[in-house]
Amino acid sequence: MKIKDKYYKETEYLLYSYKMFKISIENMKNEIKYLENEQDGMTGISYDGISTSPTHKFSSITEDTALAKSEKIDYLEHSIRRIESTLEGIDRALEGLSDIERDVVTERYIEGLQWWQVGYKVKYSERHCKRIRTGAIEKMAIGLNGDKAIGK
Repeated sequence: MKIKDKYYKETEYLLYSYKMFKISIENMKNEIKYLENEQDGMTGISYDGISTSPTHKFSSITEDTALAKSEKIDYLEHSIRRIESTLEGIDRALEGLSDIERDVVTERYIEGLQWWQVGYKVKYSERHCKRIRTGAIEKMAIGLNGDKAIGK
């Protein structure tokens, strides 16, 4: 079975970025909390009975600020859901690997160890660990992308 190079590299990228994705989620959650608690010094103004334009439509700085804040929170929440979905997919793909494959991939990509360190931890040679990694990444690419990852 041959995996398309694009999907192999994408899978490696996702694994290398795994920890940063988790950090990104936490940072976005903190930003949402900050935005929700921030007052911006906004105060309301009453426009009762005042015609502000030919269409009686008006826009104030307060409304614009509240709307911008709401849109930013919506964007952050959407980003969090998208990244969490990606992480869940990675976790499921990791579950589909054998214990040794999971250990090699986790130590190399997620923990960032050098090949000699991975080999020492899993008690295999560096060369054998690299062979294990290749098969594991191919399996994960299929788990993450389905049959479109398979080269034809």
